[in-house]
Amino acid sequence: MAEKWEVSETITRQIGEQTCWQVSLVRPDGNTVNHIMPTSALDWRAAEYGIDPTDTETLMEILLHEPHMAMVDDPQHGSQYADSGPDLWAADNTDTAREAHVARIKDCIVHIDVKGARALDPVRSGHRPDLARIRRMREEVDTSRWLKKYGDLPAPPIPDVPPVSGNPTPSIPTPLRRP
Repeated sequence: MAEKWEVSETITRQIGEQTCWQVSLVRPDGNTVNHIMPTSALDWRAAEYGIDPTDTETLMEILLHEPHMAMVDDPQHGSQYADSGPDLWAADNTDTAREAHVARIKDCIVHIDVKGARALDPVRSGHRPDLARIRRMREEVDTSRWLKKYGDLPAPPIPDVPPVSGNPTPSIPTPLRRP
């Protein structure tokens, strides 16, 4: 049976140039454990696992449980999840990666109630997803997964070509408005 931890407080901290949330969790023995995460972590999990970026509850559920997921040390590949499900990079697609990751939360040795935890209100009110940035993050994750699985892209990327000096890119005429 999972050990139940309670969220007691969330504060915003600045660590170097990175804005972070510090979530204080109280264990059954009364000891407090602090979980510090950059505010961008919610955007990353949304991008990595195809989760609605405004679903703060699900994103926090994942982030707070990740440190408690069962892991094993593989001498050849390093630390890996203990279950047989694929990780983010080995999954065939985002849906498969998300399903395996959510299943790991259900098997965690620690359970943290996120839904309705008022102590997480600073995260709920402070999370401002940047959809364009999340789209770029998702493309980066998908490209990295492809490269890990297949070794190269199916077609080389199109290089950025700067305009030739003295020959600027022609502008597109804007139609005149009628009065």
